[in-house]
Amino acid sequence: MTLPIVVIGAFAIVAATNGGGSSSNSSPGPGSPLTPSAPPNATRQAAACTKVLAQLPVQLGTLAPRVVRPNPPTAFVVAWGNPAVILSCGAARPKSLHPGSSTQYFQNGTVASGPYFDATKGSGGRTDWITVDRAAYISISVPPKYQGSTVLPPLSDAIAKALPAVCGVPDNNGKTSLPLCTQRK
Repeated sequence: MTLPIVVIGAFAIVAATNGGGSSSNSSPGPGSPLTPSAPPNATRQAAACTKVLAQLPVQLGTLAPRVVRPNPPTAFVVAWGNPAVILSCGAARPKSLHPGSSTQYFQNGTVASGPYFDATKGSGGRTDWITVDRAAYISISVPPKYQGSTVLPPLSDAIAKALPAVCGVPDNNGKTSLPLCTQRK
């Protein structure tokens, strides 16, 4: 099941009628809106992000969708559960993604075509997964309460369906049929 425009519109209506709401600094309840910052490249990567959002599941396993009030409202941010798993499309390029990097990139999904992620520890014990091989950098922030192995596969599959790889990560033999992602501008 994908996240159709009607559902996105329903989230916007709920957010608009929810009165006071809460900011990202407070402890939101299951129905409280989240107000994350906009990803830095959301506007520039809007076409790719629109495709990704169209493929996302409404419910992420057992995690219900959360109302998100992105700042600015045009940002591509979606969340599920409490504490929230947050997907931000148009994220910043991972710092480890540079020529000569020895960072290992992880593939987490059920499709052989990726995507590949850079994984780092974020604030509060979260793990931040950022795609390195798609037209848009997509961040998935996973709280320590959840295992990445349960929430990442459906999101990885949605990203792979929406966007083809634009670069490659070397296999065990050091080969890839695409330009290396570490060479990507």
